[in-house]
Amino acid sequence: MFNKIVLSLFLVTSSILYAKVNAVVSILPQQTFVEKIGGDKVHVTTMVKPGSDPHTYAPKPSQMMALSKADVYFPIKVEFEKAWLDKFTYHNQTMKISDMTKGIKFLKLQTAPYEWAGLFELEKSEYDWHFSKVTGEYADPKMKFLMLSVKGNDDLIYDYKEPAKVLFNKNKIIALEDRAILDKESTLYELHFDASKEQTTFTIDIQKSGKYLFFTEHMPFEFKNKEHYFKNMANSDVKAIITEPKNESAHHHHGGLDPHTWTAPSNVKIMAKNIYDTLCTLDTKNKNYYHKNYLNFLQEIEETDKAIKKIFKSLPKNSKFMVFHPSWGYFAKAYGLTQLSIEIEGKEPKPRMLQRIIKKARQEGIKAIFTQKEFSDKSAKTIAHALHIKVIKETPLAKDWSQNLIKKAKAIANNN
Repeated sequence: MFNKIVLSLFLVTSSILYAKVNAVVSILPQQTFVEKIGGDKVHVTTMVKPGSDPHTYAPKPSQMMALSKADVYFPIKVEFEKAWLDKFTYHNQTMKISDMTKGIKFLKLQTAPYEWAGLFELEKSEYDWHFSKVTGEYADPKMKFLMLSVKGNDDLIYDYKEPAKVLFNKNKIIALEDRAILDKESTLYELHFDASKEQTTFTIDIQKSGKYLFFTEHMPFEFKNKEHYFKNMANSDVKAIITEPKNESAHHHHGGLDPHTWTAPSNVKIMAKNIYDTLCTLDTKNKNYYHKNYLNFLQEIEETDKAIKKIFKSLPKNSKFMVFHPSWGYFAKAYGLTQLSIEIEGKEPKPRMLQRIIKKARQEGIKAIFTQKEFSDKSAKTIAHALHIKVIKETPLAKDWSQNLIKKAKAIANNN
């Protein structure tokens, strides 16, 4: 009996002494960062597995099980976190959320100032555009809204994108409240929604029959409850000829910030400090162990940065490289390069835009196109075939972060 008690006490003591911090991260580079500092004192679970798209990933049941036992989650502001982070915290309400990117200066994505465009064939009349609360509130208390009268039969949304951007970026805005009338085309409105009402309605006064383009700051479905948002005076639905994006609920970015922060060594230094501080808070008895690993990792980051600078030593400043998905903005900025993206605002380019990209690539003397295995490379192959250049598959999501950046640097240097 005595021996059983001693054995039980030994097992309990051992489990306390050797208990690991359970950490969860979103992507593989983060796993490397946490393991570099946490060593054998930390167990890391990664949500987005190799080959998966971090914009749209959904966790598996086994990952949710690991999450329920986690002590800390390190978000890094990749897209899928917007849909899942609140669910994760609800699933495990004792889990600490530690922002790995705290203190990092984010770059803006090259996105349009609007999220949606729709082309309509309208008769001279008045129409109502409804904005409804969804789950008890409006998606945003206000929204910019632009109406253009257009002519032509080709890709009119594409043709009027640049004029729309110019108007959206002007300071002159007309603010309107519930039941107001919009009767001026080529005028940027800011629609304010009545928080005391379930629905706010604006009247569109079309003074001449024809084709009209509407550009909106947010997706219309975000303000759609039960009924269609655009109706004529007979209360019948008015549908668009074509919209962009075509799928009403398609993926879109809010905030327009580039999440690929880990591609610059200077940012990884900041992440390392955030990880170190968090682990020391969660596991104070191993603080010295974490500190030693933290210093070693900082040295590794420094050596990675020096190796990349050596590779780029003879490369002209502002040298350009072409990518499909714009994942290398921080890397480009860190080493004085220019990233040219094929993907336009999160979408494959249409044929006319593709021809413009081919022309620009030819003018810039692009010798290779970098694609990611997580995304389609159809457009990249079309450009490569037209220019007789290489398609090189790279990913910013590799687990071996340091070697991956060095490999990327060599590929750029060898194709410039």
